[in-house]
Amino acid sequence: MSIARTIGQAADILRLLPIGGPSCCNIAVTNVCNATCDFCNYAKDKDFVTEKKWLDPERLSRALDILHARGIRYVTFSGGEPMLHPKMMEMISAVGFRGMRPAMVTNGSALTERNMQELADAGLKTLFISIDSPEAEKHEKNRGLPGVWQKIKAGNARLKELGIKTVASCTINRLIGDFEDLFKSLDELGFSTVTFTYPKKELNSGSLVFSSSSLIDFSDVELADVLELLRSKKDKFGILNPAESLSEMVRFLKKEQQEFPCYGGYKYFAMDVNFNVYRCDFWHEPMGTIEEFATVDFLRDNCTKCMSVCYRDSSVFMNLPVAIADAMGHARGGRLGKAARTLAQPSVRKSAKSLMREWQTLKRLAKTP
Repeated sequence: MSIARTIGQAADILRLLPIGGPSCCNIAVTNVCNATCDFCNYAKDKDFVTEKKWLDPERLSRALDILHARGIRYVTFSGGEPMLHPKMMEMISAVGFRGMRPAMVTNGSALTERNMQELADAGLKTLFISIDSPEAEKHEKNRGLPGVWQKIKAGNARLKELGIKTVASCTINRLIGDFEDLFKSLDELGFSTVTFTYPKKELNSGSLVFSSSSLIDFSDVELADVLELLRSKKDKFGILNPAESLSEMVRFLKKEQQEFPCYGGYKYFAMDVNFNVYRCDFWHEPMGTIEEFATVDFLRDNCTKCMSVCYRDSSVFMNLPVAIADAMGHARGGRLGKAARTLAQPSVRKSAKSLMREWQTLKRLAKTP
């Protein structure tokens, strides 16, 4: 990366600091999927998708201008299966063109030499690849994608050569069994980092990334035990979920006081294939269309009603820069005592500690070739 570009990115972050730093948006590009995952209602063998939809690239171009103007610098494309979108490379390029960092979630079935090169040429920085089990047979059976295990392994090696960071994305489910076996399999597949998605049995937005599947039917006690286990394993594998967030989700499951407010609707957003923007994928009503999002008020009500992983995990990291922005606002208004108290909150200290603890993993993902 050139010195000029590095300086430009640093200057951009400094400009965004008074509003809590850069923001994120998940964008669903299609509701079509070629997999049969039991714990997802986008599955092609279920009846939830009644009309196939594809995000309009031209409208997305205008949408990205609006998102950029509102402080979004990180965009993650999802679906359905985003690699099925015929204009996927064009949309990835459009994100990078605006100085935003593109990422994507995929099941890996469409990874070919040609489109991996196209992903790199388009400017993709991070690719999340779904893994359901430490056993190839169980993973492929749940996905309905024969041969995808070896395709992911070969793809990981090539993507590394192309400078695209890959992260295993694992929904916590009963196919995993022994997590030590999972970490071994992930290493053999070429992953050095994994993010765990918390099971979703219901959502209120337009997203269908949920299911009543028995594979994710954990009691609160069972799930809390899994999260405690993952927290204890962070030194053994590159688990992206911050330790503080795993502890927060355990408190959520035990119905204990939450320490970190969620910034969904304030620093993190979700846009569906119809260009409706939500505060998160759990929420029942949109903030508005993407055009309305240009002027809509952000939401900051300290919500902790769900455990949607993107929003809750990221909010732990965002707590520090948001607090700095709040303190700057208080200081400008002459409220120095309030500024100091804002920075002295326990959640701010824990956020700073979490950023330092996870720094090597975050730096590896953020590094641009």
